[in-house]
Amino acid sequence: MDKKIEKKIFQLRKELLKYNDQYYNFGISEISDYHFDKKLKELSFLENLYPELQNPISPTIKVGAKVHPTDSSISPVYHHKYKMYSIQNTYSKKELMIWKKKISKSVHSLSFVCEPKYDGVSINLIYKNGFLTNAVTRGDGEKGEDVTRNIKMIKYIPFKLRGNNYYPTYLEIRGEIFLPIKNFIEINQQRINNGLPPYTNPRNTASGTLLKIHDPKEVRKRDLFCIAFHVVGNYLPFSTQYEAIKYIKNWGFQAPTARFCRNMKEVFHFIDFWKICQNQLPYHTDGIVIKVNEYQKQSFLGFTNKYPRWAIAYKFRQKLYETKLLSITYQVGRTGIITPVANVVPILITGTTIKRVALYNDRFIQKMGIHYEDTLLLEKGGNIIPKVTKINIEKRSNQTFPVFFLKKCPSCNSILTKKNELFYCTHQNCFSKRIGKIIHFVNVMNIKKIGVKMIHKLYKKGFLYNFYDLYELKKKELFQIDGVKEKLACGILNNIETSKKNPYCRVLFALGIRYVGEYFSKKLTENFLNINSLMHANYNHLISISGIGKNIAKSIITYFSITEHIHIVKMLVKYGLKLHITKCTMIKKYSLIQGKSFVFTGKLSCMTRNEAKNIVEFLGGRVYNTVNNKINFIVVGKNFGSKLKKSMKKNHVKILTEQIFLDLLQKEKNQT
Repeated sequence: MDKKIEKKIFQLRKELLKYNDQYYNFGISEISDYHFDKKLKELSFLENLYPELQNPISPTIKVGAKVHPTDSSISPVYHHKYKMYSIQNTYSKKELMIWKKKISKSVHSLSFVCEPKYDGVSINLIYKNGFLTNAVTRGDGEKGEDVTRNIKMIKYIPFKLRGNNYYPTYLEIRGEIFLPIKNFIEINQQRINNGLPPYTNPRNTASGTLLKIHDPKEVRKRDLFCIAFHVVGNYLPFSTQYEAIKYIKNWGFQAPTARFCRNMKEVFHFIDFWKICQNQLPYHTDGIVIKVNEYQKQSFLGFTNKYPRWAIAYKFRQKLYETKLLSITYQVGRTGIITPVANVVPILITGTTIKRVALYNDRFIQKMGIHYEDTLLLEKGGNIIPKVTKINIEKRSNQTFPVFFLKKCPSCNSILTKKNELFYCTHQNCFSKRIGKIIHFVNVMNIKKIGVKMIHKLYKKGFLYNFYDLYELKKKELFQIDGVKEKLACGILNNIETSKKNPYCRVLFALGIRYVGEYFSKKLTENFLNINSLMHANYNHLISISGIGKNIAKSIITYFSITEHIHIVKMLVKYGLKLHITKCTMIKKYSLIQGKSFVFTGKLSCMTRNEAKNIVEFLGGRVYNTVNNKINFIVVGKNFGSKLKKSMKKNHVKILTEQIFLDLLQKEKNQT
């Protein structure tokens, strides 16, 4: 036996098992699908060539990854009644024909069903007597994690199957959970606004949402999507995959756009069609799944240890785009995280000009082996975010040298601290961190007419050092900024004054306490009626609150242990910001508005839409920017837009004129 072959198999197996574990259990993708599949194919070839070196834990045999029961109280391990398999992949039409010829030796007169391959998280939905009892991730195929509590927050998954007695008493429905592109972009924009690094792709974000978020309300807020495409059980009322899709729809699920194909020519036609239109979808697909249509023939073909023999996925290979690394910029977030960004020669990728690409962290840079002036190969992860997939080493200059992460903060020159693969600037007076905190405060408090450039100019002039300095700004100081005249200065000062009307939960969110976003700010203000009680809260009290874990509790205690932060709170109170619950808010449980959802269209005559939004939220309601199935009321002002027309198509939405809305607010006032 060649020791080099043995070593190669061992290295490939170890590497692929690590990638699987990172992908399925931690939502990390360090390698593209294409290069992973290429390595898997190489390992499979070597194992077949040297069967004495095969191993039962090899990723060529095992499904998914080992389940980590680290937080069993949240996601307990659940053993599947029917094994959940993976699916074999190919990037070649020639290999599709080989697959077809191979299965044709066992069964004849084949027909197929083609479905889009969704880039999400596999889920097994268990129904007993028509009611959803459990929702389990694929895990290692034999057992997965029970995520029923979070799954019940997804509106596309019915608690009870529709129809009467058209389903067996026990039924498993398999599908895919994913995050629509629009939702993913909104989540990332909010993270960027809060000084947090953006998520890398929708698939990993969906996985993290299901497995790591403890609060079901936060899961609901992310509005995950579910497509169901496979049914497992006995005494099924259909005998083909194409019929199954129709039943899945009738039971209340979203089902894939399936195409019945009589031969491989029609299969290839569907593949070519989907390649063209996939970029126009509101979610990401990465290929086409081809299944033998008849269940009887599926049963005859059976399974390998890892795959069904009757199905195969034709995956779209992401096109690689070549560009050159010009330089690396290190960004400092408001929490101190240092994020490296590659500045590249501008390149057009699927309609977008790319000038900058995230390099994530030091581990990514070292793993990719990036050198200065390298030629980078980029692809768009999930057709959204560009990422470095490979380095074209053949074009590397002999004069270049490797990229090593900074030792000091690029902003304040203080020594960086490393924690969990990330580098942090821990200096309290770091220029970039202070700027980031002011930007976050302005965004959360919705102070218009003060943009990032204005904040930088005011900081450099010495007029803004902390965000409470906003409330000390004078016209004469604003006039010292280029381009600021009387009208703009008055507008800025008025907006700053208006921001004092923001509710307590909004101000708490604006402080920028790590891990305390919009949702947890509301949760905290419901339990601590003023900032003083929160400042003196102990660890046990904090973690006793539903959804507040140890990281959030420690972050709150750490924040208020810093003298400067205590001073900030005192200054905000001095300037009249609300850091307590008012009597009106405390009795809002009797509110007519509490729990109701609103959308505004047009201009209101007696208040701005932002003021109206604050009032609704203050009274326990919620305000959306767009018409959707969650809203109860649309408030119509002057020069209204298309929202009114859209809302008229929804029977559950009540239309309120501005006067009716004001009357509703008056009733609220009378009740208090």
